[in-house]
Amino acid sequence: MTLRPRTMNAVVGAATVVWASFVVLVSEIVATRMIAPYVGVTLETLSAVIGVVLAGISIGSWLGGRLADKIRPILCLGPALFTGGLLLACSPLIIRALGDQSDSSNPWSAVRLSLAAFFLPSLILSMVSPMVVKELGERSGRLGAVAGGISALGTAGALAGNFTAGFFLVGTFRTSQILVLAGAASMLIGGALVALFGWSGKVRASGVALALVAFAAPSLDAALPCRVETEYACLNIDATSPTRFLIRNNIYSQSSTDVANPGQLAFSYAKDTAAAVRSSFPGESPGSFLYVGGGGYTLPLYFRSVYPPSRHLVLEIDRAQVRAVTAALDADLPGKEITTDVGDARVRVRTVEPGSYDVVVGDAFAGISVPWHLTTREFLESVRQSLSPEGIYVMNLIDYGSYDLARAEVQTFLQVFADVAVIASPAVFSETPGVGRNIVLVGGSRLPELSNLAATVLESGSGSAVVGRDAARTFAGRFEALTDAFAPVDQLLGRP
Repeated sequence: MTLRPRTMNAVVGAATVVWASFVVLVSEIVATRMIAPYVGVTLETLSAVIGVVLAGISIGSWLGGRLADKIRPILCLGPALFTGGLLLACSPLIIRALGDQSDSSNPWSAVRLSLAAFFLPSLILSMVSPMVVKELGERSGRLGAVAGGISALGTAGALAGNFTAGFFLVGTFRTSQILVLAGAASMLIGGALVALFGWSGKVRASGVALALVAFAAPSLDAALPCRVETEYACLNIDATSPTRFLIRNNIYSQSSTDVANPGQLAFSYAKDTAAAVRSSFPGESPGSFLYVGGGGYTLPLYFRSVYPPSRHLVLEIDRAQVRAVTAALDADLPGKEITTDVGDARVRVRTVEPGSYDVVVGDAFAGISVPWHLTTREFLESVRQSLSPEGIYVMNLIDYGSYDLARAEVQTFLQVFADVAVIASPAVFSETPGVGRNIVLVGGSRLPELSNLAATVLESGSGSAVVGRDAARTFAGRFEALTDAFAPVDQLLGRP
């Protein structure tokens, strides 16, 4: 192997730093989505990815500086980009190999997956900046200015990666494709730097061959266990019968919808929600429904069939999920009676005309993935403003263990609504830690008699029990209401 070191052009050095930082931030954004189908989307998942990537950046910067003092930096840049890109291109394979072995009930599973797939690429790519500082600064006589400039360029590259991934790449490409293409591009740039800065022809040829192999890696398209990747979820829609579809969001079964007979509900929480509405409007038909979360459109289709000609507005943040569910169900969604407003329900609810809905249904939670801003007192107050005088809000949530999140949410309901009821498995009220359960909360100015609600729930066949306001207060116990200033839902949520 022969080496003929050349001098680095400042533009080449700056571009290399920008690209390396760009790729690290793209991988950080995409990593959360890559591991979500195996461990869920929680605060721990986000913290794990951010922590692992930051650790890689920190250690990589330190090692890059040490290496730059021992070896001419210009000779290390190409191999660093090439190696980091190769490891990044392999990350979907690593996730696929280890993901199914992960325990979603253990928050440290997210750390282990992040370490296995994303630590080394972040570390190696982060070695680039101190190498460029050494190479350019040592020759310039203005080390401080060079170091400051390279730091600024690295941050600019990271910002570009952050916005490009969040606003364009995710939602345009599949997650594995983003990682593979970013890795392959890094390998090609690394190979070009190897050629530019004097490595032998044999080494250059080997690098090009490996880079070409990386371009075959979009076959890793199936790295995630889902048919549709949306901006927010890894989605599977399975036909369990000719007309019934099971919608699974990341690691959770989200809903079961029978398009031929939408009046047949499969999940207990859906039966309890329907029972709460039926008992609240005996002998009459609520004319307007608002849904916080669309999911598989099980409840909008159900209530449209039970209460014609009612109107229904679905607030759903995930546009791609709406398209996928609409196509799979081949249903009239959105139709004349069911319309969909794509956007964050927290924002959209504030735009609703006060007093315009008889029923609001909250169904935006999926297992341990909880949008905390839809749990707080401030959000519930916006929901209450949207209700007609006799209207009700029915929220479905899932909790585990001692059901601490459910207790805090009940406390929040008690602060906002004049009347509250809770519908759940009898095990939830037994003070004995248990497995994951759906817990349906009902709030309004005047709920039906508890005996009538209990009878309707019994008739539904869900097996749930019903408690009223006083028992709900006992169930909530010492827990504080959730507010925008303090809503530690990830810490309160039990584990599967």
